[in-house]
Order: sequence, then C-alpha cells, then structure tokens
Amino acid sequence: METSKQMWKRYRVGDAAVEGLMYGMVAGLAMAAFVILVEAVAGIAPLVALGYFDAGSAAPNVSPVVGLFTHVAVSGIYGVVFGMVAMVVARMFGAQMTLGTWLALGVLYGALLFGIAESIILPRTNSPLAGMPMWAFALAHFVYGIVLAGLCARKK
Repeated sequence: METSKQMWKRYRVGDAAVEGLMYGMVAGLAMAAFVILVEAVAGIAPLVALGYFDAGSAAPNVSPVVGLFTHVAVSGIYGVVFGMVAMVVARMFGAQMTLGTWLALGVLYGALLFGIAESIILPRTNSPLAGMPMWAFALAHFVYGIVLAGLCARKK
C-alpha cells in the first residue's frame, strides 16, 4: 500500500496548481458567503455586499457581478499559491499532517492574506471592504484559509 508521503511525491506542480485554483475558488465562495451573512446581519443587502469586491469602481458604481467574479478569480490565484505550499509541506511531512495541522496551516494562510489585504491592498484602493469591521474581515479570511486547507487535506 502506498503511503501518504509517497503519494505526494508523485504529485506534480501542475496538479498542485490546478487543485489550488479550484479549491481557492470554492474557498472564495465560502468567504463571500460569510461576508454576505455578516453584512446581512448589519442590514446590508447581499448584492450590495457582493459589490464590495468590485475594487475597480468607486461607490455607488460598483457591480455585484464584477465583484463576485473578481473575488473568485483572486481567490483562485491565492489558492494556486496555497496549493504549491501544500505540496511542499506534504512532501516534507507526509503522514504527520493531520487534519488539525492542515487547518492550522489554513488559519495561518488566512491570517497572512488578511495582513496583506489590511496593510497593503485596502489602503491603496477605495474598496468598500475597508468599511467592514476588522473582526469580520479577519474572520472572512480565516474562513477562506480553513476551507482551502480542509479541501487540500482531503487529498490524503
């Protein structure tokens, strides 16, 4: 029987990139759903919340469709990066990677993305996401990281 470490050694960069892309898009949808839920509790309509992700337009000209597609595309790119990291980590640690370890890696990745968004991306754009409470914005990134890592952990 093939061990987890052997299976990951046969896993190629292209496989990691494609899986990361797909898993990143799914995780991005989960993150968007979380943002919509948080904003709905605050009385914001779902289509308005989706428009937050349209960084190319200034309010009130944001588009929920452009926002959704932009967010899913960016989530996919970040997923590719995570897929590469996951491949390297899995090759190094193989069978030692439990679901808890994967989820911790996802939380760390979400925290890293939150830090980048909060300190670099949002200050340079006029995105309505800057108006979200910081706790909700951070939790949304943790949701992304946890879903992404959970999907990657299924490979084992």
